[in-house]
Amino acid sequence: MLRAIDTVNRILALIAAWLFFIAGWLITYEVVSRYIFNEPTIWGAELAQLLLLWGTFLGMGYLLQKRQHIRITFLFPFMPAHIRRGCEVVSLLLVAALTLSVIYYGYDIALDSFVRGRSTGTMLNIPNWWSEAVIPAGFLMLLLQTAAEVIRTLRGDALIDDDHGEG
Repeated sequence: MLRAIDTVNRILALIAAWLFFIAGWLITYEVVSRYIFNEPTIWGAELAQLLLLWGTFLGMGYLLQKRQHIRITFLFPFMPAHIRRGCEVVSLLLVAALTLSVIYYGYDIALDSFVRGRSTGTMLNIPNWWSEAVIPAGFLMLLLQTAAEVIRTLRGDALIDDDHGEG
């Protein structure tokens, strides 16, 4: 089960990377169209924003798996292994609590936008839930990865004992 969570988050991270790449091309196209040809698009910037948003939230679980989120590890090298493990579990449980809250409220917001038919009000008039749905989805994958990391840490499988906090 832990490997399945890792694999899904790895795939989502790859998708996120491609979304960032495509968004970069969209922004470049928009800049060239606007400032060189004086022909701005009505869709470039808005689609790029949507792709950047999805890319950001889809990659969170993978970043946790690789221990690439911001961490403060100043005292870690001076602690015994069992204290480091305890600190890691506590921090992961705090992440899980925050994640559950974001999933709960984010789902309500996205569902409300879907039910009410809210949209951006721009030229493309993209439904709001397209951008709001990624928040509970991304945080759900972060929660699953957090659970996997708690299990690994309790088993002693997680790499938490280096000097820099990089797993």
